[in-house]
Amino acid sequence: MTRRDFARTIDTLPATATAAWVFEGPSARRAAQARARAEGRDLRLRSAYKTLLHEVLEQGLLDNASRATIHYPVVEGCPEDRFRLECYPLHALVSHCEIAFAPRPHEGEGLPVYEIETPDARHIVPVPVRWVELDDGSRALAACGWVEDGQGGRHLHTEYETIFEMVCAHLRAMPLDPLSPDEPDGPFFDRLEVIVELPYEDQVLPVGSEVISLAEAMHEEIYFTALEIFQKRLGLAPGQRSVKAGQIVPLVRRGGTPRLEIQTTRAEPALDRDQPGRPVLDTATQWLYPAQISAHLAALGGTGYAARSRQGRGVEGRHVAGRGPARLAISAGQHANESSPMVGALRAARDLAAEDEVSFTLNPLENPDGYALFRELCAENPRHMHHAARYTASGADLSHGAGRYESAIRDLAHARLPAEVHVNLHGYPSHEWTRPLTGYIPRGFGQWTIPKGFFLILRHDPAQEALARAVLQAGLDALADFPELAAQNRRMLDLYRRYVGAESFEVHAGCIPFTVSREDEALYPVTLITEAADETIGGEDFRIAQEGQYRVVRAVAGMLQRRAEAS
Repeated sequence: MTRRDFARTIDTLPATATAAWVFEGPSARRAAQARARAEGRDLRLRSAYKTLLHEVLEQGLLDNASRATIHYPVVEGCPEDRFRLECYPLHALVSHCEIAFAPRPHEGEGLPVYEIETPDARHIVPVPVRWVELDDGSRALAACGWVEDGQGGRHLHTEYETIFEMVCAHLRAMPLDPLSPDEPDGPFFDRLEVIVELPYEDQVLPVGSEVISLAEAMHEEIYFTALEIFQKRLGLAPGQRSVKAGQIVPLVRRGGTPRLEIQTTRAEPALDRDQPGRPVLDTATQWLYPAQISAHLAALGGTGYAARSRQGRGVEGRHVAGRGPARLAISAGQHANESSPMVGALRAARDLAAEDEVSFTLNPLENPDGYALFRELCAENPRHMHHAARYTASGADLSHGAGRYESAIRDLAHARLPAEVHVNLHGYPSHEWTRPLTGYIPRGFGQWTIPKGFFLILRHDPAQEALARAVLQAGLDALADFPELAAQNRRMLDLYRRYVGAESFEVHAGCIPFTVSREDEALYPVTLITEAADETIGGEDFRIAQEGQYRVVRAVAGMLQRRAEAS
């Protein structure tokens, strides 16, 4: 076990400091500045995270401006729009001001800077960053602490950075002894807990589900960097989702003193939080408990099939035979922190079973180990993304499970019904996703850093082009004809486009983004993947997300039924 407390950087600044950039929220920085003034010192404290956004809001730089141009730095070796993305969602926070962005190459050895031009003023905002070496051998420009003392500026090693670096050092050095001789490539631990206590408050923004959270950013950094470290140690390619180190659990909590504790434990399924019953699905505004999912699944009738997860939880599926020739596979819960698919899938399956026309299989919760972790993490931070619950307890994506444990549920479903079409329901972050200590933009997931609304992904065998296009069209039309979702998508897309220059997707009816790709040798000839912005939402936003999931499944099933009848 590793355990250590850390001094808070704002309490240990050099006496000669005149300005510093730290990982702290506005109230803590204001309080530290007041203490400095009481001691006769003139000290300015700024945010090391999303520096431009904080500077504009805290200093009122655009309060009286009707328009502004923000010249953002472009640094060689970084994505061109990296510093533009860091301004998100400024447009929505100062809606009275018309903001334009203009790139400007960064030159020289000093810190990159933004320049804000308004009709009446000009503001220069430096951004504290430093180059860091990543485990795959590449470099990234990371956010960092910075201090100025009249003799120039230098990197200020904050407790936020130190905690992260200590976690990385531990992961690089820990022994990798397989838990079972039958699996020499891992897992190497059942559950690796990285407990971090930070004295920071989340800043909820009045824009959708947006929140500025240093705690959430730390969770994301620890989890995905751990995957990257184990990928490197095991000789896997960067981004390879088959890494099976074990279940990595960053538990980032609010506490008075910065603290780090690392320990390996065993998962205890018997301690799961669960709740029985069959709550109403149609108007559901929050995620379901496993017992509720199981009860709704059993009510469908048909024939059950089951697997068992790595940690011993049941993984259930249902095959319901309809009278017609149309066949459909439905799945949800592959990535267990995406919680709207379970509700939408069960709703659609209930209606299809009642109509008794389309044959289908339903796997409503494919990753119960991840879902248990999701619920555990939600108890502490109910609106964070919780990507540690994304993959299975082995550490790998369910799609890389080689038919063992929970991944067997898909093979069982296909053996029951080799459908032509698979509707695979998913979600993605409902607010900005960042990794400030490894380059800001999430590595390998840059397309998902800012929400852009309910999204569709079509993958298909080249020989099934006509069927695939019909499936896609059914899904797109179903979403475009849902007024609340279409309006929500338009709002998200409008804000997204202000920060992202080039789009890597097409848009249907001005509001539904989608992509299409060909894929050989998949389990099903055509797969339609939904992506609702649902990590992690509740209330009316959740209802819209699960309704969107429901409508896509129903639309595809209806299209298959009509197509079968016509032939």
